[in-house]
Amino acid sequence: MEKQELYDVTPPVSDRFKSPLSQANGTCATFAPIANADGQLVGVFVGDSQNPDILGVRLTPSEFVAMADGMDAIRKRLGL
Repeated sequence: MEKQELYDVTPPVSDRFKSPLSQANGTCATFAPIANADGQLVGVFVGDSQNPDILGVRLTPSEFVAMADGMDAIRKRLGL
């Protein structure tokens, strides 16, 4: 599945989940897997639990891992 094709998929709200840290600190990011017809993970949906109709962001698995691995550096750069 091509990157742009990930935006053709909007996981139902029932498939989305918050990270345990999001639940504890009140942030509203939600996540859901995007799978191909064979059930293989091809993307990750990142959305907003307060506004589930908003398009959200679609990341490839490698993009999601890079973002997650870089979260500490992002927090430091933002002064958090």
